[in-house]
Amino acid sequence: MLLVLAGPALPAPGMADEAAVRPVTRGPAGYSADPGQKATAIGVTLDFARIETFEVPARTVIIGNPAIVDGTLSDEKTIVLTGKAVGTTNMIVLGEAGREIANLMVNVVPNRSQLTTVHQGEAQQTYTCADACRPLPSAAPSK
Repeated sequence: MLLVLAGPALPAPGMADEAAVRPVTRGPAGYSADPGQKATAIGVTLDFARIETFEVPARTVIIGNPAIVDGTLSDEKTIVLTGKAVGTTNMIVLGEAGREIANLMVNVVPNRSQLTTVHQGEAQQTYTCADACRPLPSAAPSK
């Protein structure tokens, strides 16, 4: 089992997220993301964990930006994703002989219970305050 990270990893424990997305599969001989199809999107809440399962054994997990999401193989068919920063990155999961099992977009969204909005006249800035308050890159979050 091999975990590949494309940048520095930061620990961030969390709790379960309820949405579920299945990897794209093809053919009885193996599973693979279809290159002509758009990547499936997975939503993860900041500082929360989410479990993804696969129909075939995973051997390698590649995360485009591990500062946004952390991925750990729990067993050969289960990966635990933890949202570490608000943003979007990709995740590629490889199985036996380097076959692509899944090619997914991972969207980490703010935890609404950890947001603070500061109003100064008509201007406002929203901060995420999980450990230390940091401004969100976008305007006020949608409801």
